[in-house]
Amino acid sequence: MGEAPPILQPIQLPRMAHCPGAVEWLRPWAEELCPGPGTLVLVTGRATLAHLPAARQAVGELEARGWSLATVTVSGEPSAEWVDEQRQHLPAGGVDLVVALGGGSVLDVGKTLAAMACEQGPTRAYLEGVGDRAPSGRRVPWIAVPTTMGTGSEVTHNAVLGQPGLERGSKKSLRHPGYVADRVLLDARLTASVPRAVVASAGMDAFSQLLESYLAPTTSPLLDCWLMYALEQAGAALPELICRHGDADLEAQRHAMALAATVSGVALTHTGLGIVHGLIGPLGAVAPVPHGVACANVLSPAMRQTLAEARAVGGATQERVEQRMAAVSVQLGGGSRADELIEALDHWRHQARLHAGLSGLAGYGIDHRHLDAVVEKGSNRRNAVALSPEQWRSILEESL
Repeated sequence: MGEAPPILQPIQLPRMAHCPGAVEWLRPWAEELCPGPGTLVLVTGRATLAHLPAARQAVGELEARGWSLATVTVSGEPSAEWVDEQRQHLPAGGVDLVVALGGGSVLDVGKTLAAMACEQGPTRAYLEGVGDRAPSGRRVPWIAVPTTMGTGSEVTHNAVLGQPGLERGSKKSLRHPGYVADRVLLDARLTASVPRAVVASAGMDAFSQLLESYLAPTTSPLLDCWLMYALEQAGAALPELICRHGDADLEAQRHAMALAATVSGVALTHTGLGIVHGLIGPLGAVAPVPHGVACANVLSPAMRQTLAEARAVGGATQERVEQRMAAVSVQLGGGSRADELIEALDHWRHQARLHAGLSGLAGYGIDHRHLDAVVEKGSNRRNAVALSPEQWRSILEESL
């Protein structure tokens, strides 16, 4: 049986500042959310502030105004147990505001800490498919400052936590519609120092979320308008960022990609995703493969199998998939055939391997045991057409 259609939720968007220099809004928005200096938890990466003087200055302004600062440093894929360890070290008097400044894992941890500040017991007890408690939706205010142009976590309802392992690995979500950030600062300057490999993999993640949402049978006319705009923006920006990352004249491309990533988060929340994420979710549970890297490798073979299966099914399914893939191809500046979209995605993956050092899945030690485990746990989710486990394996094998 297929999955039940989603329960439609109103599209909830936070206030956003989308411009070069947006990080300068951190202090006034923090003070708007929490009048009077309080306790601020800053969630960030190991070297993020060291490479971002504008962000460092914005945080320093809060400290100068009397805010008490506690820092949580994220490295790798965070687990629920690791989050609980960080909770133990937070100020005993409570938390007034969380600021998450970094990539997808940083944003997920910030979202989780904001939520768990208002819950009792271990984080794991509230995870989907694992715990026995439903999140209340209460949280302290939090501000998202994305720096990698990838997951769109700043506007999604869920935070992903996991502990990879072939035998007992897991990757689950803490989810509630109330977990969307209060404020989002999209500042292209903050992405300039991100390594090229991260730009490529995060960008492919964002693009896959946009494309899967556009192909999903659960999309809507409003989301379609947003998606086509974001696909066009990402399609023009991402190849330039992969091939010329670091060049001084790419601020407009970084800015476009940051917005496209945020739109991808809005879209996936309301449409669900397809076979790409139906496979890389379980893959991230069984092996320590970065989420964006998995997306970058799986995207084009997943779309190739989806198009082939749609043609095999025929009828309205084939017509819809062909038309939508062709429309995206045109948005990317290509031809008006669905196959040309697949060719463009193949080319992007080749360019990411050539210019950004993107490794195939085999570079992370993935072998037949992992493929068996992924196929066992895989899902079509809301793919445009259902694929078989044999087709899932073919996608994974092509991604090695």
